[in-house]
Amino acid sequence: MGLGSPITRGPFGAAGWVGSIVRRMDWLSTAAIGLLMVCGLGMAWINARSYGQELFDPSSIFLRSIIWLSLSVATFSIVTAINWRWIRTFAWPLYGANLLLLIATLIFGQDSGGNSRAIAVFGIAIQSSEIAKILTLVALATVLTRDSAEADTLSNTLLGSLVVAPPFALVAIQPDAGTALIIAAALFGGLLLSGAATRWIAGLAGIAVLLLPVIWAFLIADYQKERLIAFIDPNADPAGPKYQLEQALTAIRSGGLFGIGFDGTGGINPLPVQESDFVFAALVRSFGLVGGLLVIGLIGLLVARLIWHAWESPDSFGTVLGGGLAAIILFQGGVNIAMNLGIAPITGIPLPFVSYGGASAISLAFGLGLVQSHRVHQGGGA
Repeated sequence: MGLGSPITRGPFGAAGWVGSIVRRMDWLSTAAIGLLMVCGLGMAWINARSYGQELFDPSSIFLRSIIWLSLSVATFSIVTAINWRWIRTFAWPLYGANLLLLIATLIFGQDSGGNSRAIAVFGIAIQSSEIAKILTLVALATVLTRDSAEADTLSNTLLGSLVVAPPFALVAIQPDAGTALIIAAALFGGLLLSGAATRWIAGLAGIAVLLLPVIWAFLIADYQKERLIAFIDPNADPAGPKYQLEQALTAIRSGGLFGIGFDGTGGINPLPVQESDFVFAALVRSFGLVGGLLVIGLIGLLVARLIWHAWESPDSFGTVLGGGLAAIILFQGGVNIAMNLGIAPITGIPLPFVSYGGASAISLAFGLGLVQSHRVHQGGGA
């Protein structure tokens, strides 16, 4: 297969390519992404005021969110315009660079609460784990859809697992268990929609369960163990890890149907890490059940459109890419909301485009732009 497409020849093509891209884009998913970003910007405004920050101070959450979301929009637009085949061509160099960056993060990464999750490049802290989840998915989609691939064979399932294993392990030992689980979700989502036999997927899940004692002993940090124990134990110390959850539940209950308002001050104490881990609780407190259901609906719409793209894709690469990314966003959004509601342990997984964080937003924008590029330049999907 060449690098051309029904729209372009080469990465950008000739005159008229903009109109063709606009006509072929999935505007339902694009609208969902845009509205989630608006919610994220609104929460950044509320969080900055709650923390007593000047909105346009260089260090404020609000100004930084404007910058990161602007870069995310630019990333989404550029990747959508580029022919997806070019990115697939460089899947393995990108995968190798991804592993090197993860290793460099372990060695030189900035310590944050005992975690080496960020490495400084030209003064900018880069979370390599967030980048890893998308680049790993691209490599996974490439290997599962190679010309000689037989989707329902054990060897193909094992090969896909071997691609995911190194970045999974490197992220887990940072330790960043939440993002490692997201990478694992991408594997299962990609395998499921690639046509892998259910028995092999079930066997892979069984192996993961058998490895839980090893993961607990060597890959789970002490503070993460405390969170899990606090979630399971109803008699856990309310002043310990359970304190964050109790504060979140109180905030959600206080929101009612329409919330207490969005001034962001009002003498209300900010929740623990309400800009990231507990942004959903802060959102429901301000905008009520209606605001919470809106965010849930937008994430649901985005996941549904990704699954639809995977189902209608004219080639298997688009199927695995769409399915894997749907699994990432469903898992990421679902776990964040569930831990705010007290039905999942606290893992530090951000809410897509709503939680504060540049690396998460830009990496998701890259992945979603790649799915759009596949639709635009392949002409598939409805």
